[in-house]
Amino acid sequence: MLLLSLALAVSGILIFALIPTYQVYTPYPWPSYLLLALSVGVAVRSRSRWRRKGAVVALTGTLLVLLVAYTGYLANLDRGQLAVNVGDRFPDFAVTTSLKEPFSPRDLRGKTAALYIFYRGDW
Repeated sequence: MLLLSLALAVSGILIFALIPTYQVYTPYPWPSYLLLALSVGVAVRSRSRWRRKGAVVALTGTLLVLLVAYTGYLANLDRGQLAVNVGDRFPDFAVTTSLKEPFSPRDLRGKTAALYIFYRGDW
């Protein structure tokens, strides 16, 4: 039962780490929370010795608390300062495109419309 508990905990962390939609589109990764909570429950219900059982409960419980605290902190970050409102002048910056060419919004001056797409990450 303790191995099942550890497997559930590892799968909860892996789902959070390897599926980028949980980090980009949802503030709270409920499947990861559920798997970590199940791992704590399975460890508590196991019939192993109290020392092993306590270590696994402490480990999986700590992972659950850390994940909830981490995602709770990230979900509450103030992103209002970064927003560009309708009618605002777009901030100037310089980046390298996917074709390894330099780009700046100054290159588009005089055009009527532009669409900017920013990907978070490099996956």
